[in-house]
Amino acid sequence: MNTTAGPAQGAVDSGMKQNLLAAWGPWIAMTAAVVLTAKGEFDLAVLAHFDETIAWMFPVMIDVYVITAFHRRRRKDMIISALLMIFCQIAVHLLPVYITEGEQTPWGLVVAVACIAPIVVVRVKMLTGRTAAEIAAGQHAAQREDELRAAQAEIAGLRRQLTDTRAQAETEIGRASAEAQARQVAETRAAEAEAQIAQAETRAAAEAETRAEIEAAAKAEIGRAEAAAAAAERRAIEQAELARIAQGQLAEARETADRAMVARVVAEQGAAGQVERLTTAAEQIQAQLQARIEQASAAADSANEQVTALGERVRTLQAQLTEAREYGERQSTSKVRTEQLLAGLQAERDDALAELEQTRLAAATEIERLGRQLARASERAEIASGRQAEISRGPGRKSLAAVPGALAGNLPVVETVAPETVATVLVAWAETPEATQAELRERTGISDRTIRKVLKAIPAEIAGEVAGQVLALTDGRAA
Repeated sequence: MNTTAGPAQGAVDSGMKQNLLAAWGPWIAMTAAVVLTAKGEFDLAVLAHFDETIAWMFPVMIDVYVITAFHRRRRKDMIISALLMIFCQIAVHLLPVYITEGEQTPWGLVVAVACIAPIVVVRVKMLTGRTAAEIAAGQHAAQREDELRAAQAEIAGLRRQLTDTRAQAETEIGRASAEAQARQVAETRAAEAEAQIAQAETRAAAEAETRAEIEAAAKAEIGRAEAAAAAAERRAIEQAELARIAQGQLAEARETADRAMVARVVAEQGAAGQVERLTTAAEQIQAQLQARIEQASAAADSANEQVTALGERVRTLQAQLTEAREYGERQSTSKVRTEQLLAGLQAERDDALAELEQTRLAAATEIERLGRQLARASERAEIASGRQAEISRGPGRKSLAAVPGALAGNLPVVETVAPETVATVLVAWAETPEATQAELRERTGISDRTIRKVLKAIPAEIAGEVAGQVLALTDGRAA
């Protein structure tokens, strides 16, 4: 057992020694070196005429300067301090070689040793002073301190904001609780509103059924109104057909009058009878036209009464629709449909009134046209009777000779007056230009109105020329 423990114990002791040597070896070596150099530096200071009482400060100065330079890691001061220490050691050990005992220390060496202290003072001052890097580091440190203070102030502000935020959060939490309670109340009210909506829908369904019944009644009434309007339209068509028949009869009468005029020209002896027949036919046509006009007026009055009845029905429907509108005032869809129905009824009424007005205008136009035709027929009959009187007039009365069948080529056309009548008036006027209308009427047997119309329609500049041509055609003969 002792054999086993011996080497282990020796290894432990050896390790401990190595650790102690590693820890204290540098300090021991430095201490020995400082002591050795301090002795030489002290002797050099004494040789340089420093008093022994203060000469010990010389080695302290140099050794402390060297240690401080290496501790501060100042390369320049490390070199200078090492050179000063080496110089002192070389000088103190070489000086006994060059001088003998009793000789004075060379003044150059004294000066050099005396300059070491000022050099150390300057270098130590520079060594302990602040470099540019240290100044920058100090400024950076001051800036960091300012930033730190600002950060601390900001942190304090953030803490205050955090406190305020917490207070606001607590307030919001309270408000959220109140909103939750309000939401519950709102949900309860919404449920009640849904129940009311269901009731309103039920009422709306009942109102819709009532509205459907009203619409059905309105449609039935509209159908009846349409049937009445169709009947009125058929009556208007019948009246138009009657007017066309009257127009055909008038055309036939016109053709008959034309044939009578031809027959009068061909055979003057039968003109009187033909004129009477034409007059009778014209009177008959006038009577028929008057009867048909009365029928058309009666039909128009009947249609007007029907339109009035339709208007009453429309007003009744309007009253019903007004009641329906008031009943369904809250139902916008029903209101729109009712207004559309009312607009349709009003449009139908307007159409019926427009058709009635057109029928009246057509009847009035036809009556006016028939009146003009009747006036022309009467005028032709009057002309024919005048000529017959002229033919049968005795030799003691002055009258124009018969107008030839071939009239002047430039004989003016006078509306509703026969060319023969125009020629007769012009011949009478040419023979007696100073004659009055009464005298011309006595000579020609033509009415004052016709004579005035002919003389007014033909300018005086061409009246004489045309009258001369007419006289030339009759060889200037006058009865």
